[in-house]
Amino acid sequence: MKSRQRYKGYVIEARSCEIKDVGFSAEFSVEEHDASGVTETQFYLPDTFPTQESAIEAAIQAGRQKIDVGFERGSAVVKRMSCGGSCY
Repeated sequence: MKSRQRYKGYVIEARSCEIKDVGFSAEFSVEEHDASGVTETQFYLPDTFPTQESAIEAAIQAGRQKIDVGFERGSAVVKRMSCGGSCY
């Protein structure tokens, strides 16, 4: 499952990934669009969630928090679990 949302001039793209017999993981990217193109910064949430919807909502909330407090653009925070299933 994937959801895109505008927030304070950025685009947050939240994604969920099913982890067999565990639940769903969540990840998101924050896109900054300007005249030179798009800068995308990716983040991964370390938690698991019982549903796709709760994973997506957590990723959107985390994206808003990153934008509110500031983050290093173009960097990637890599702490990703292997899905062992299908990412949406």
